[in-house]
Amino acid sequence: MIRRARELVPVLAARAEKCEQSRFIPDETVEDFIRSGIVRISQPVAYGGLDLDIDTVLEVAMELGRGCGSSAWLGSFWPLHNWMVGMWSKQAQDEYWADSHDVVSSTAWNMLTSKIEPASEGIGLSGHWDFSSGIDHASWAMLFIPGPRMALVPKKDFRIVDNWHVTGLCGTGSKEVYVESSFVPNHRILQMEDAAAGHTAGRELHGTPFYKMPIYTWLTYTLVAPAIGMAQGAIDSFEDLMRVRVEGISGGRAGERQSNHLRLAESSAEIDAVRLTLRHNIKLLIDSANSGYELSTGERLRIRRDITFAGKLCHRATQRLFETGGAHAILRSAPLQRFTRDVDAAFHSGVLNWDPNGEAYGRFRLGLAPNTFFF
Repeated sequence: MIRRARELVPVLAARAEKCEQSRFIPDETVEDFIRSGIVRISQPVAYGGLDLDIDTVLEVAMELGRGCGSSAWLGSFWPLHNWMVGMWSKQAQDEYWADSHDVVSSTAWNMLTSKIEPASEGIGLSGHWDFSSGIDHASWAMLFIPGPRMALVPKKDFRIVDNWHVTGLCGTGSKEVYVESSFVPNHRILQMEDAAAGHTAGRELHGTPFYKMPIYTWLTYTLVAPAIGMAQGAIDSFEDLMRVRVEGISGGRAGERQSNHLRLAESSAEIDAVRLTLRHNIKLLIDSANSGYELSTGERLRIRRDITFAGKLCHRATQRLFETGGAHAILRSAPLQRFTRDVDAAFHSGVLNWDPNGEAYGRFRLGLAPNTFFF
């Protein structure tokens, strides 16, 4: 699967400008993700999944990010979402995959408004959510509602408002979603308290390691993995640029300038470190799930620290290269500027904000209670 993702990198790179201008993932890319099996990586085997898990999703996303940041964002999210559906009841899963095993769906965690009315064997739901990545191609939406819970809603029950005019990750189509009136039966409602503890239906129905883990500890690695790929794409683009760039005034070759060697070395070291830390933490999570060992509060907070600190390193690495890329680096056709904007956009997500996560870890180290439940 990683080899297939690697083979898609030049294909995605060739489409990256079109993807950005369209502000959603090209249909050809969706077809490539389906044909290659990427959307099925971690969905349950009972519904056509590939008997792999989230660790493979992360490795694939890091590869895809080297070609196109927006495509990698969905190349991480769509298989994640199919894994997430495995946490719902079997009845909900049967409905979700009733027509095809090649389903893609979207989530919307940022609830702007919602109205919930009790109903027989379910709820009546209306509301408004934003930042729903990949919603244009989604057959279902998982919507965060008070409880906290998530409601699984079919496409016929929501409408999309195109407000996605942004500076980075432009091709993700992370638009607003409106539900005017939808009946959501109880079997399509997930209690997030169960997901936070790793005790959903998926633990019994499917039993793969990540269904046994507290979801908040690792979930945002699915945002970080594509961003690591984007940062690596920036490094690759910088190398390509330095090999051919001739400085206009001096006539010297940029690739022979010592300062560029140092910038390239520092940025590549940062991204190598972030990638190795991700793999170390994912191995720890899988080993703990397989052995039945419950991660301590300190271990979980450290992983959340590492996830959000990755953002600082990815941002530093790309900015360091972009600022010395010269005037040609700011052309809209230049991959380096797009990777830099995409990395910046990725880490504007509230759940990847370093300050509260760094603070929570620091509080724990000094004997104070964590001031967050998101770990």
